[in-house]
Amino acid sequence: MARRKNFSGAQLRALRKESGYTQEELAVRIGISRETVSAIENEKPETMNSIGVEVISKWWSVCRQKASEQTRQSFFSTVMDYFGFTHS
Repeated sequence: MARRKNFSGAQLRALRKESGYTQEELAVRIGISRETVSAIENEKPETMNSIGVEVISKWWSVCRQKASEQTRQSFFSTVMDYFGFTHS
């Protein structure tokens, strides 16, 4: 299924910050470098084009417990759009 849009680096940054993690802490928890976290959050094209679902899934798994209901709903909407699913 074709992807309609990329994840928003700003949304991922907000999720990380709301969850209380530094870039370094999140990087360690999901198994990537702090520089990669920074590149994702700053939407570096080469990084954004190469991140996989596994990274986004791990990012969400680490941060979701501390995220607000509004943030969880927004993230769900983004995931649905990313994979081209409709939602109501």
